[in-house]
Amino acid sequence: MKVISLPCKCKLGWDERETSLIMCNIHYNAYLDAGLNTAADDFIKTVASPKGSHYSHEILESLK
Repeated sequence: MKVISLPCKCKLGWDERETSLIMCNIHYNAYLDAGLNTAADDFIKTVASPKGSHYSHEILESLK
């Protein structure tokens, strides 16, 4: 499984079968504040999206 550390200190891991996110305090609190109403996969996509990340699109593409 590939694992990267996001600028917020979350750890994002993925392989062909699954994606995982070890959340930083900010995102953990945001997930709790949402009342756990957001599906985990959707929340991971939000955290890892280029809009929610300081990584450029080219860097994110190279990590695939």
